[in-house]
Amino acid sequence: MLVFEEVGKIKVMRGVGSAKLNSGNFIKVEQSVSVPDYANQATVFLNGWRLNYLGDDQHVLMLGTLIAKIKLDPRNHKLTWDAVGVLRDDDAKEGYNFTYHYTVLAWNDAAVNLVVDQGDPDNFCRADADLPDNSYLTNNTGMTTALSSFSSFVQNPNFPPGKPVAVLPRGFAFAWSGGDHHLLQVAYNLDDSEIFAENDRQYKKGGKLWSGGEITDGEIPAPLPNPPASRVDSGFVSWNAYAIFKDNDDRRDYLFGEIVSAAGGTDVGVLQIPFAVLPREGEGGGSLTGGLQTKEFVVENIPFRFAIPMLTGWELGYLTDDQHVRDVGIWIDDWTYEIGVGRLRYKLFSILADNDSWPDHYDRHKVTILGIEPVTGVIGREKQ
Repeated sequence: MLVFEEVGKIKVMRGVGSAKLNSGNFIKVEQSVSVPDYANQATVFLNGWRLNYLGDDQHVLMLGTLIAKIKLDPRNHKLTWDAVGVLRDDDAKEGYNFTYHYTVLAWNDAAVNLVVDQGDPDNFCRADADLPDNSYLTNNTGMTTALSSFSSFVQNPNFPPGKPVAVLPRGFAFAWSGGDHHLLQVAYNLDDSEIFAENDRQYKKGGKLWSGGEITDGEIPAPLPNPPASRVDSGFVSWNAYAIFKDNDDRRDYLFGEIVSAAGGTDVGVLQIPFAVLPREGEGGGSLTGGLQTKEFVVENIPFRFAIPMLTGWELGYLTDDQHVRDVGIWIDDWTYEIGVGRLRYKLFSILADNDSWPDHYDRHKVTILGIEPVTGVIGREKQ
């Protein structure tokens, strides 16, 4: 669906993909969209997800959604990608539905100064293979609570010096290390990015996925020059990701994975709303029946000719204690941007429910605004 277009320069679209698996592990959806003839660059990123068991509610062993293998065919004017989803318990016998929401950006790089780093599209989660660029899979070893924090980076010499670089969300994955469990809380926060690489810091980057399900944790220092020193610019963008995967226990071992793209250029800007996630405790009691929640938001006075919302942080949890899961997800839908006015509107949907939709759930979220072509103005306020 078209969101906005300036012919000869830029086109932004949003859409949704879905699939069903009767039993098993991962669902893979191959998808494509047509881009205009004038667009010689394009990308796609994740703006929400929903997973629900086909039958009764279940424990959860693993859940996740990601977009990978992004390729632009300039001859046929097609952008293609794979979307992957997973929701399963220990036995993987229950089927599930997978739905994901995406945003496509296509542009003419002679008219818009924007460079995107999507990693290597041909290296994606083959058995006994390296994980794709701009991604990692790791564990929460050493973390003392259900909250985990991991640092990563992208380096691209085509990012212009002194300009912000936007990190575009493309997916996440959670998996308990010791069997399936109830769920109380799940959260992800792709924190603010900086054009900075720190000396002596070990960054999560890549790794190897083995056919038996084991991983080799990818952890490397940033490639800094000698003598060793932290570095601003040089094509670097770094960030922290925060994750929570929790039942009523204070902490359990789990795996976490993340995949992103990075976009830089003299026409690129980023507006980031402060956001943090913290573990919570199960409380018991409660009397509210839950279901799908919908909220509407408006952001005004955005100082860019074009602006695109990105769902870079979210938290879902039951209001009482941990429960089985039948339906879980959070997504942005039905968003618009008024060019020349600087007003962004979007709707946020969320669900976390078992069979009887009791107890209710809560949600929290963060939208990072990808701005293109700065104009004079004041950063907007968010209103619900």
